[in-house]
Amino acid sequence: MPLTMAVYHLIIHYMRLTSFQKGLLVALLAVFVFLSIIFINGILLGDAFTKEEAQHAIYGLWLYKDITALDFGAFWYDTQRQMFWPFLHSWFLSLTFLLFGVSFASARFLSFLIYILTLFFIYQASLQLSRRSGSLIGLMAVGLALSSPIMISYATRSTLEGLGALIFLVAYYFYISTEDRKSPAYYVILAVLVGLSIYTNYLYAYFMIPAFLVVSFAKLGPILVDVIALNKKGERSAYAFLWWAYRKLIFVTVLFVVAGTWFFTSAFARKFLLFLQAIFRYSGGEAVPGVVPSLLYYPRTIIENFSFSPWIGLLIVAALFLPFTAFHYWKTNKLYTFIWTVLILATMTVPTKAPQFIYIIAPFLFMIAASAFFYFIEKYDLKVKRVAIALLLPALLSLPALIGLYFPARPAENMTGVLRYFRQSILPRHPVAISVNLQRLNSEVVNFYFWDWNAPVLADTAAQEEQLFQSARYFFALELDECGPAPLEVLDDSVFRWNAFLSDKLKNGEVSELSMRHFAGLGLTAKVYEKKAQLDPQRPNLF
Repeated sequence: MPLTMAVYHLIIHYMRLTSFQKGLLVALLAVFVFLSIIFINGILLGDAFTKEEAQHAIYGLWLYKDITALDFGAFWYDTQRQMFWPFLHSWFLSLTFLLFGVSFASARFLSFLIYILTLFFIYQASLQLSRRSGSLIGLMAVGLALSSPIMISYATRSTLEGLGALIFLVAYYFYISTEDRKSPAYYVILAVLVGLSIYTNYLYAYFMIPAFLVVSFAKLGPILVDVIALNKKGERSAYAFLWWAYRKLIFVTVLFVVAGTWFFTSAFARKFLLFLQAIFRYSGGEAVPGVVPSLLYYPRTIIENFSFSPWIGLLIVAALFLPFTAFHYWKTNKLYTFIWTVLILATMTVPTKAPQFIYIIAPFLFMIAASAFFYFIEKYDLKVKRVAIALLLPALLSLPALIGLYFPARPAENMTGVLRYFRQSILPRHPVAISVNLQRLNSEVVNFYFWDWNAPVLADTAAQEEQLFQSARYFFALELDECGPAPLEVLDDSVFRWNAFLSDKLKNGEVSELSMRHFAGLGLTAKVYEKKAQLDPQRPNLF
């Protein structure tokens, strides 16, 4: 009976809401459902880390161990030695491990939480664009973000991309919310937000800092025109220029202090060299030969990766060439400046190309596309539903791709099962060794998964096999089927060299095969070997 009454009261309250409030409530419920599906399928049921994820997770694990041991000297050391990928993400990750424990899921949960915050700030920033249509622009931009393959992918992976995009978005939101404030404190906060980019990813800092400098000094030209006439207007007329210059000086000074602190605290030469290498020499990605393919790479990337439908992706790219939208929604001029600054720098100055390089402007792309949509709605007094249906009809052809984003094909077996088999095969008080480098099973993944093992875990493909053999009691190995998915994950020949090494040891009677299990879904066989005790009357038996 109480439940029936509660439902009755909810229905009554719902009926009293306005049409807009009802629509917003339905949208919030839909967002909650979509996020729940992403969390279950991408976080809780996710496979083992990729190699890149494991590298970032290891950094967070170092700091987590330092915090739990209350060893703040080690914490500072482990912070400073993260030079290629600075430490901000690992700081947040260590806090996540403190709250939720160490696991694949908890590491990825940080990215999921960042994704939720990104959706929130997309909506909040969109409200600033228009009093009339801000909420609708926000809902549409959030919808585009919820159906974006690249955003959903990074929402369920332990990587830096989500944090970089969130910092850029929050800094933009703070800028447009406080640009008319007179207190210098707002410009200090903005400078700190932008400066945090250097502690996240060098490439993103290379994009974000110039983008904000361009926006900050965009008014310099018109103001200089006024300055020329100041001698005729009197000293009082110079007040606006001086105040503008004072605020910009505060912003630029604090920005370079925050960013420069990272380089000047220690190892300046090495950090600066890595900064230059990350941008101008090797940033991952692929080399794109030819001027035209290079110019078309990122528009093509947006079409193919930033929306589930190439048609919607094409509309997003088209919106980038509608700058007159900024005359209707004035604050979108900064969005255009940010987007084009990043695209020009990424295209013209970074030698390699990759979709993740421009991920930091993904929220801005969706906001621009939504703004362009409602610009035409308002200008020509069109019906939202009719225009939306007309535009989305071609996107229905890609509906299976959208369903696949939320309900990906899930194999019967995964690499997490292989790791679990290894862990359960022996007792956690003896040292183990493995030399393997697959995409989802490598030294970083093994070290992370066995982080609480009560004995040494030797998983270093750079070490000599004989060194690993002398230091361990048990040995893990993977034998790959010729026909199966596992060979596609091979990154080098370490797994084959390790198997050949253990095979020789088995023939020589130095090891015995303790157990094995075939994972047909992965196309591999996992094996556990045990070193035979060498009885020497002159030496104690270590086993």
